[in-house]
Amino acid sequence: MSALKEPRRLEFHVVYRCVNRCVFCSEREHMAEFAAHPARDEEWRAILERKREQGFDHVTFTGGEPTLYPRIWEMLAHAKSLGYRTFMISNGTLLSLESFSRKILPLIDELCLSMHGFDGPTHDACTGRAGSFARLSAAFDNADRQDRLPFVFVNCVLTRVNVRWIEAILEAALRRKSVRHFLLSNLAPEGEGGRLYAKLSVKTEEFIGRLPAMSERARSRGVDLRVFGVPLCALGAWRELSNDLYYSPRVTVARAWLSDGRAGWFEEEALSPRRERVHVEACERCLDRDRCGGVFRRYVARYGAGNLSPRLSEIEAPR
Repeated sequence: MSALKEPRRLEFHVVYRCVNRCVFCSEREHMAEFAAHPARDEEWRAILERKREQGFDHVTFTGGEPTLYPRIWEMLAHAKSLGYRTFMISNGTLLSLESFSRKILPLIDELCLSMHGFDGPTHDACTGRAGSFARLSAAFDNADRQDRLPFVFVNCVLTRVNVRWIEAILEAALRRKSVRHFLLSNLAPEGEGGRLYAKLSVKTEEFIGRLPAMSERARSRGVDLRVFGVPLCALGAWRELSNDLYYSPRVTVARAWLSDGRAGWFEEEALSPRRERVHVEACERCLDRDRCGGVFRRYVARYGAGNLSPRLSEIEAPR
């Protein structure tokens, strides 16, 4: 089971700044607290080298918006020189600049672009910044014209703002030749997503039935569709779409205050996709319990767990 594997993936929060103000942002408070404390040159070099010596071979650069780190090109180049596979999570703002993209995209093996709408009004309503969809579109253009295409993930956070448009968002992503993976992320109750959970969250019944056709459409274009934050049993016959089944254990390195008042670093292991999620009583005898992250605690509090149908052994299954 993947949850028992020793982590080989590093998630590194290198900067706490962002030009967008996403309505669901999980890092709003951290960015306000550590905006003046990006990773110093000697810090990120030491962290990357130490973790590589420990056997880590995959690094995700995130933030905030990692492209706002002033030495991001050097950081990527150093990671590549150490033998890491590099993954960057970005809103695409600086990647919309052709000169910037030409410099750093060759150093990125996997690029996750956050796409929450199929047009300006929808996407910009999610990001809280006018023009963000136009800049994201330009970033896609720059990725698509690379001689060596990066492996592009699209991450779409599902909220009340965009739930009616998820098919259109997928279609927009499928028009991009660099896109190979589409992740539909159920709203996580963290940060602004937690504060506004009652306003932004969506019941799974509103989108589960639409996933089979979306998955078939994605497959026809050579793209994998996955779903984050939904229990396996809620997906029914389409449980293989759950991102839980493909989860890779990781270690997150992020800013924290040290006991002497200085801004330092903390490391946190995530061996399974259980963050903010729980197994309810219905999960206890489920055959998938060890593979499934469960349901968001806040989701249960708001909507209940009546849509869960655990996979039971033949002896226990009703006849």
